Amino acid sequence: MDSVPPLTPPPPPMSTSSLPPDVRPITIVPPAPIKPPVLASDILREEVAPIAPAQRAVRIWLVGFALAFAAVAVASRLGFGPHSRNVFNGSLATAVVALLAALLPAPYAARASLAVIAGLVPLALGALGEGPLAALGFQGHFWAAAGLVMVTLLPGALFFRARYRAFRAARIILALTILLSAPAMVGLGLDAAAEGETVLRIIHGATLLTALTAFCGFMGEETTGACTAWALLVIFGHAVRLGLQTLGSNSQLYGPWGFVVGAVGEFVSAALMAFAIFQLLAVAFAREARKVDVHRIVGPGAEDRPPLTSMTSE
Repeated sequence: MDSVPPLTPPPPPMSTSSLPPDVRPITIVPPAPIKPPVLASDILREEVAPIAPAQRAVRIWLVGFALAFAAVAVASRLGFGPHSRNVFNGSLATAVVALLAALLPAPYAARASLAVIAGLVPLALGALGEGPLAALGFQGHFWAAAGLVMVTLLPGALFFRARYRAFRAARIILALTILLSAPAMVGLGLDAAAEGETVLRIIHGATLLTALTAFCGFMGEETTGACTAWALLVIFGHAVRLGLQTLGSNSQLYGPWGFVVGAVGEFVSAALMAFAIFQLLAVAFAREARKVDVHRIVGPGAEDRPPLTSMTSE
């Protein structure tokens, strides 16, 4: 009987690769998903109808407002401005509230609302002949209230018209604010035509001319109509008018330099409030304004193709 040969163990496993055994395996990273290109029309739509414009700018306005009222508080302590023991405390409290509104985190609409309140309180008190801006009421409560409508609502509508130039409702809002500002404009015209000191009559007429620049907002939708500049001019002109009342015979009624203190306070308060009103209008109408046809605004150049910068940045 033939003998069975002994079993031989199988050879050890051998690598068929030519790489050394100590080489780490290569990890294949899947390619990143390609994002859709940013279309030129989308960029233009964000330009003519932003969702939340000037988020940082309102903080800057609030800080400037706080610094201005801190200066008013110091001036009242030194004896300038209205003679009232509450002027210093009120000015300082207003400055602190505005500074907190600028520094603390808050939603877009909430910060704008706080800015409106911060600007409205000293203006309303001034129209009643109270507080650091008591000189605002030198012509009586009615004319002071009419003037405040003109220096807050009208510039706010102009800011909105400048940023949303293609939104038809922006012109409607501007027309309504001009109508609401009509009493103040009539008052300025009457003051310019009335008998009195020639310098003050010229000041009233010049203030009326600054208010009439608001009609530039009805220019074509392809331009802003320089509405931002006109908005600031309306506020500045009305504040200068108040400050120059120091030249009149009743300049000491509100304390030394009371009209100048009131003019500075009116400018910073009205500017802050108008800017915040513009932001609240943006909250209410921005999404509707984004439905605008950018091809109609800027012409055939706004084509739906990736802009050169987006293609070269990849």
